[in-house]
Amino acid sequence: MMDRMKFRVVAFSLSLALTGSQCWADDPTESEATIRLMGNAEAALPDAVTKEIKLPAHLLEADEDDQVAAVERAEKGLAKANERNEHRENGQSQADEARERGAEMSDKAKENRENRGRSEDHPTPPEPPKGPPNN
Repeated sequence: MMDRMKFRVVAFSLSLALTGSQCWADDPTESEATIRLMGNAEAALPDAVTKEIKLPAHLLEADEDDQVAAVERAEKGLAKANERNEHRENGQSQADEARERGAEMSDKAKENRENRGRSEDHPTPPEPPKGPPNN
C-alpha cells in the first residue's frame, strides 16, 4: 500500500515538474498566438454562438392530459429520488455509528491486551496444603 502511495507521489511530482518546466520554457510571444479574435464574418453572423434551437412540433402540441401526466410522473420521480436520498443518508449514519463502535471495541481490545501481562490482574496463587503430603 505504501509503495503505491510513494509511486503516485513520485509520478505526480514528476508530471508537475515537467508541466512547469514546459510552461516556463515557452517563448512568451508564442503563447499569445494561441489567442484568436473573432473575425469580421463571424462577428457579423454569430449563428454558431446564438443559434436558436427549435423544439419538436409534437412536444408543442401535447394535450393537457399529457402535460398533467408528465407533471405527475415528475413528482413521482422526485419523491422516489428523495426517498432514495433519505435511505442513503440513513445508511451513511448507520455506517458512521458502526465505525465508531468498531473504534471503541478496538480501543477496548487494545487496553485488554496491554493489561493482560500485568501482575495486578492475575489472581493470587493458592496456598500450599497444610500438613504432610499423603503418599
